[in-house]
Parts: sequence; C-alpha cells; structure tokens
Amino acid sequence: MTEPAKTGVLIVDDEAPARSILKEFISEQNGVRILAECANGFEAVKAAGELQPDVVFLDIDMPKLDGFEVAQLIDPAIAVVFVTAYDQYALRAFEVHAVDYVLKPFRRERLEEALRRARERAGHTAAPDPAALPPLPSLPPAPAHPSSHPDPNHCSSATADRQPKAPPRSHAHLYSHPPSPRSNPPTPWPARAA
Repeated sequence: MTEPAKTGVLIVDDEAPARSILKEFISEQNGVRILAECANGFEAVKAAGELQPDVVFLDIDMPKLDGFEVAQLIDPAIAVVFVTAYDQYALRAFEVHAVDYVLKPFRRERLEEALRRARERAGHTAAPDPAALPPLPSLPPAPAHPSSHPDPNHCSSATADRQPKAPPRSHAHLYSHPPSPRSNPPTPWPARAA
C-alpha cells in the first residue's frame, strides 16, 4: 500500500521570525511537507509556479508584490491562508477566496484550524475511520403503501381527499396599462420626400 501524498506548503513572509514560527509549526504536522520559504511576492509567484504547492501561508504587507497580488498571480487551485498583523484586510481576503485569515501573533490553535481548512480545500484530508463513527439510529419500517398507514389523517397521494383548486387567475391586468392623461399619443414619422 502506498503512503498518501503529503500536503505541499509554501511559506511567504518578509519577516524572518514569522517564517520561522510558521516553519516550526508546520514541520510538526503529520502529512505536511514544506516546499519552500519566500521573503517577497516575486519569489512566491516563482516558487508557486515551479513547485505547485497545495497550500500557501501568505503575508499581505510585503515589498515588491503584496499578498493580494501574489494570490491573483498563482494557480487558483492553491489554497491560500493569509497570515498578517493587520485585521483590516480580512474582508478583501475572503473576496479573493482565501481559505483562512490568521492574525499575528500566531496562536497554535488558529494555525491548526487554518491548516485543516486548507488541507480540506486541497483535498488532502484523511477519510474518517468507519469503526470510529457512531452507529446510525434505527428507523421504523415504512408502510408498504400510503393507504395502509394506521393514522387516517396521514397525508396520502389519493386524489379523493384533495380540495379543488381555484381556477387560474388571468394576469392580463399586469401587462395592459391605460394611457396616462399626461401622455401624448405617438405621432407617426413624417413621410419621406422623394
């Protein structure tokens, strides 16, 4: 049996400490591999094109190209998680279909949630173990035919119990408008002189 493919991650941030924290966190996760780290938007676009990551953790405020420009230039199949110190870009981040928006300083729980969402978007989540799922509740058997239901008030498909429908209404009044007292009748175009 082959090992499932690992989720490829690209880390993009112009601040080395932020890249280090992300790298440390992501390297601890199972089924994930870091493909590259980039310090600016140009490097990110180049790395994303060459390495084809599944997920990119992307800062917004960077030199050369900002995070939104990078998100527009990379393959839309790549799940983007914005990681930034600025909360004012959150709405715009979701307008460009970001998977998540994590504020600095990072909290482990938020990074875990963001990575989980990104892996789901990228299609790299493990199927749940059927043995670990709770059993389905048992339902009473359905009656063989609607008329055999024990409750006489039960809805059935029999037409005898149906009330007659009202005749269809004409909607002609919606389309015919009486002339306005202010409007002038249309005047024909003058005949063209030969």
